[in-house]
Amino acid sequence: MKLHHSLLATAALLACLGAQAQTVSITPAVSGVNVGDTFSVDIGATGFPDKIFGGGYNLAFDPTMLQLDGISFPANWEFLTSTGLLDAASGTVSDIFFNTFAAPIKGDFLTASLKFRAIGVGTSAITLSESVSFPFGDEFANAVPVTFVGASVTAAIPEPISLALLLGGLGCVTWVARRRQA
Repeated sequence: MKLHHSLLATAALLACLGAQAQTVSITPAVSGVNVGDTFSVDIGATGFPDKIFGGGYNLAFDPTMLQLDGISFPANWEFLTSTGLLDAASGTVSDIFFNTFAAPIKGDFLTASLKFRAIGVGTSAITLSESVSFPFGDEFANAVPVTFVGASVTAAIPEPISLALLLGGLGCVTWVARRRQA
């Protein structure tokens, strides 16, 4: 009898662990860019065993290093989407959300793409957190637990500027030398 209860407890534990496997993460997880560059990251969902009608999250980043230029959603979120409430001074976006009415999605899927511009030197975390107002929901209107995983962006001063200055200087010297010969 104890073995039977032990097996049931193990099965229940595994079922609970499996239910927690849903993850929403930013890819690429780490990115190196130059100041002035525009770059995009995707927010993808993985491991959703049940059909999802939609969900949402909050976003945070360092506003002294990154500027959020846009949020776009794939066409499969046809019912209702929102790019949330941006506070550019604090580097936060509250309640980004997306929904489908026609075709709920399960498995792995894209939720949104973010477009940033690097405006400062250093490393900035881009973090995701749960939106209390717009939780992920399954086809039976149940809230689905999600683990959120952020990313990191390192921005540097571009080195090609030094090379461009050197090549420009050599070009000027060549031009002056040719003019003297003529």
